[in-house]
Amino acid sequence: MKAMRKPFHGIAILLMLVLAISCSKGDNIEPIAEDPCKTNPCGNPEQCLDQCDDENPTDPSGITEDDLEPEGDITETENGYLVEGSLTMNTDSGEPIVFAEADLDVQFNDDGTLKSMSGTTEIPAPTNYFEFETPVQADIGFFTGKFLNENRDFEIQLVDERSYFVFAISAGLELKLGVNDDPDAHKPLSIEAPVGGHITYIADYTDPMFFFSLGGDALGGGDGGDNNNGGSDGDSSHNKLSSVSFGASFGSNFMYVPTNPVEGNVVTFQANQVTGGTVSFFKILEASGMYYQNRGFSADLNFDEPMESDFGVNYRSGINGQLDLSLDITSFISFGFPIGSGSAAVVAEASTNDGVVAKAFINGLVDPDLSWWPNFIPLMPDGDLNAYGFVEQTGNFDIGMSGSFEIQMPTGDQSMEGAVRATPEAFTMEGQVVSGDDVWGASAVFTTSETKCIATTPDNFTDGISETVTEQIDAAIATTEQAIQDLQDAEDQYELELSLRGLRAALPGIIDQAQDAIDDAVAAGLASGRSTINSYLSDYDRILCSDNLSGQIDAIVRGHRNALTRLRNAVSETNDNATTRAELEGALRDLASLDRINRTFSVTIIHGHKTFGCGDLWTMTATRSVTINETILTSGQKAQLLEAADNVKYIEEADGIRIEAQDIVDQLPTVEELESLKDNVEACVQELTNGIGGAGFVYNHDTEEFTHFVIINGEEKEVGTFNIFSKNELIETSRAELDGCDPNDALNKLFEDAKSR
Repeated sequence: MKAMRKPFHGIAILLMLVLAISCSKGDNIEPIAEDPCKTNPCGNPEQCLDQCDDENPTDPSGITEDDLEPEGDITETENGYLVEGSLTMNTDSGEPIVFAEADLDVQFNDDGTLKSMSGTTEIPAPTNYFEFETPVQADIGFFTGKFLNENRDFEIQLVDERSYFVFAISAGLELKLGVNDDPDAHKPLSIEAPVGGHITYIADYTDPMFFFSLGGDALGGGDGGDNNNGGSDGDSSHNKLSSVSFGASFGSNFMYVPTNPVEGNVVTFQANQVTGGTVSFFKILEASGMYYQNRGFSADLNFDEPMESDFGVNYRSGINGQLDLSLDITSFISFGFPIGSGSAAVVAEASTNDGVVAKAFINGLVDPDLSWWPNFIPLMPDGDLNAYGFVEQTGNFDIGMSGSFEIQMPTGDQSMEGAVRATPEAFTMEGQVVSGDDVWGASAVFTTSETKCIATTPDNFTDGISETVTEQIDAAIATTEQAIQDLQDAEDQYELELSLRGLRAALPGIIDQAQDAIDDAVAAGLASGRSTINSYLSDYDRILCSDNLSGQIDAIVRGHRNALTRLRNAVSETNDNATTRAELEGALRDLASLDRINRTFSVTIIHGHKTFGCGDLWTMTATRSVTINETILTSGQKAQLLEAADNVKYIEEADGIRIEAQDIVDQLPTVEELESLKDNVEACVQELTNGIGGAGFVYNHDTEEFTHFVIINGEEKEVGTFNIFSKNELIETSRAELDGCDPNDALNKLFEDAKSR
């Protein structure tokens, strides 16, 4: 439309600016007529060079010069006009919006779209939502949603691409809510302006949409005010709001964006109404902030308890702000906790059993003040906690808190990453404990009387069990080897006294055993040789005339028999002097060197004809090889002889000397015995692997006492105190509960057997 020129009085502009400043609180207040390069840089390309971010700028308002009809005193300006009177805006709905008692400066872009509007006017009401009881005069501005989102704090997120009329109201308001075709469908509402400030009213008449903000400042520079619900004045038919922001959008152009989203549950959605204050969710959760809902604004709205209003299938709502939970757990206690910064979203869905059921999903950071924590349980948070989960209209809930914790144990506190979970039935814990390279599972159930905590073995639990099981045996082997070395090298540590009498007592038995072994070797050699001779005669159909088998064998064992005789004579010598000691040492070493007979020799066979006998004409000679391989002395006997030889020099030259044959090495298990035990104990590794299911403790809240247990083959067995998250301690404790897997008893038996030898 073409603007009409009317007389313009400069005093009107000055008065308009004075009113804009005086109606807002604070000293540093920006005028509502904003810098065009901030409010709409894309619509002012000549003034705002390189300040438009859009590659293809479009006007977001949708309002053109043809949509506006000024009446009264109209003065044309370079980019629009000044109007004193009224300004009517035609809408697509066919219902005009009238700015009455207006004193406005209206500016347009080059393409004819509305660029800005400033001044004062009566506020037009979107009649499908509410009416003002009496006309309300206010300062007005026209801004893009992007500018308001970035430069003002109106508690809500506006649509960047749309434009909005913003009114600053310095007086209280009286409204009729829900006015529509039914004249009785309304509810009176009073809105009080903040002390020293004003009410901000935002409207998009092309939606239509409205929003009353009692915490923001349309003109800039004001503080946020108080977001608490003012409550009712006692009259159920009348609501009085002193600090609650609220609004509605027919086109669902309020966007709920959770500050703490939960994937699949707390998500962004388009809302039809918003309400500030405190919302109660089924008496379990309270939330303070801006409450978004995807249903239309009506007189049925309960400002004190929005969730008490009716809702149906596909209902959605959300809120960002402070959340307070109050949980009643039957097996534990009732307790609650605050979420300092969180998001909650309500979803209503059809249920086959209960009709429409609403569920509120939550997510947020728990307030760092943990004075609410039940400190009688052996678990404490160790840092920030994140809370998540849901509460249902039925009273059911499932709330988790994840983060770092300290499990308090008698063996020392243990760090855990995990979460606690609260339901109406139980308070539990699940998490992981990292100990070295091992990752353990950790779980717990908390009741009023006790805490039961269970450690689940890591995936690599079987790695190295064999080495762990035999660690004690390896230590015993090292002890035995060190004892032998100490016996040889440190007489002052091991009281060792030898005497001829002691040797007389010990050596005859060894000599007799060696003699028996030599006799066995001779018998074995004769048997082997005779078998070889007979086999030859049979193969050639001959008879034996003679052989030298016995003579050969006697020659082979003659050295061993002589060594035995020499040692027997040396032991029997009663005259103790350097010569006899040297002879005894030599005899001991001589016999020790002959611990085995391993000889192959040739047997001469003289054989004759089966019919004509062994006459000179019928005899022939043959040779065959025969082997004798026999042990004369065991390794232990050989070692005993050499040890005696090493200690002969300690025999003192004195009458009546007696040797105490207390051989310390003989009091310890041999290395061979220990190695055999190690092999036997390793056989239990498979049973340990399959049998150990974990460990845990029960903590009594009244007595503050711990009882530990291990889980073997599915059965809990009470044990002494140990670190349930230590692999070595768990294996050591569990071995005692498995037959054949406790090396301690086996070691003790070996020591006892060694002493009785």
